[in-house]
Amino acid sequence: MPRLLPRLLKILQDAPEPITLSNRHSRYKKRVSMKNTIPKTPTFTSEGRAHSILLDDANPITEGHLYNRHKSLPPRVRLVKPLQDTGEHDHPREMTDEEREWWSSPYLRMLASPLRECQITRKKLPRDFLIRLAPVRFPASQGVREQQQLVPDGIEHPKFKPRRSTSACYIVCWKDALPYASSRIPLRKMSPNSAMAPLLSVRIGYQLRLRVLQELELLTKKLAGSPLEDPAATVLRRLTRSEWNVVRQTNSIPHRDAVALMVVPPVNRNPETKEKPQPSAQLDIADIVQIDTDSSETSSQLSPLLPVAQAPLYHGLSLFPARPQRAALYEALCKLLQAERRARSRAHPALGSSQHEKSSRARGDAKGSHAFLLCSNQHTAKRADVVPLAIALWRLRMWEGQAYGSAVETSHWEVDAAWRLSWAEHMY
Repeated sequence: MPRLLPRLLKILQDAPEPITLSNRHSRYKKRVSMKNTIPKTPTFTSEGRAHSILLDDANPITEGHLYNRHKSLPPRVRLVKPLQDTGEHDHPREMTDEEREWWSSPYLRMLASPLRECQITRKKLPRDFLIRLAPVRFPASQGVREQQQLVPDGIEHPKFKPRRSTSACYIVCWKDALPYASSRIPLRKMSPNSAMAPLLSVRIGYQLRLRVLQELELLTKKLAGSPLEDPAATVLRRLTRSEWNVVRQTNSIPHRDAVALMVVPPVNRNPETKEKPQPSAQLDIADIVQIDTDSSETSSQLSPLLPVAQAPLYHGLSLFPARPQRAALYEALCKLLQAERRARSRAHPALGSSQHEKSSRARGDAKGSHAFLLCSNQHTAKRADVVPLAIALWRLRMWEGQAYGSAVETSHWEVDAAWRLSWAEHMY
């Protein structure tokens, strides 16, 4: 033992320091392509051969891995510095204008997500059209068998809450189908003592709304460091009162690159306490269940308006009924607008000051409305990725059932959308 301790101390002193990782995330590894040059396939006949094919340097029998075809690396939206080709493996290329236009479409990105099977309807759908449920083990008191509950997982952004690396199942992103989950999901196969979490519908809706606020925060940070040199790359703008009146009268949006139109007025004071609600994204479960909403304001704001430009209209009052979260949504949109103004002023100082003076002198219908227009195209993709925010908004709309239409009018957003009505009538 006296001889062993000095050697252990010396080994510990010479050992390199351990690498500490923040947020419990693994270190990002550089993605290397497996694409290689495939040799020419030799002939399997004996004509013109002096020896067997097994004696060749690279034959497809003993070294078949040399003939496997692999995909190249996917293209990137923007390459800051062109990479030098070393010949060892291929490098990612920059997207073309057409590919960048496809990348800026939220619906193409949702359709390109991996297919998963819904445990309620037994239909295979893209993952962005589903909700992931994972079993979580809860501590039990002494003498009581440990129980697991299915809770929503992977809804929030991974930078704020990483996804659980456990076995999970998927259900359709539609809260009207959730009551049938307990009888359709094979809970016994996932865990011998598992059950559905209480208030599951409320928890899923809360996390979907929280994801929208998280995407707004990340988008604001991304745009804060990128100047707005091209006016076509504007991500968010506030419609004037005249433009909002045109949208309401014509039921169309005269903007080709619009992916969402959000009507979010500032939250009024509480009629009882006469105080404005403090913006807060995090809420207690009791506050989510007992939502304080103004009934008169709800009836005046809700509208079935859906523009023909295939850009959904989101009413902040119907999608964010909780007053603190709605105030947080309005504050996040205002911060994003402020980041756009600063980016525009950094790129064009004279133009930014003149537009600020013009907006301060606006009168009547030239004033800004409560409608915020979100745009996504090949130009905005170079500045920041707007698609995750549009997907988060659409997933919230799907969960509330507004994306699927009603029993009278079927939705045009989904092919063969009548299966939902027939499933609800004949399945149970």
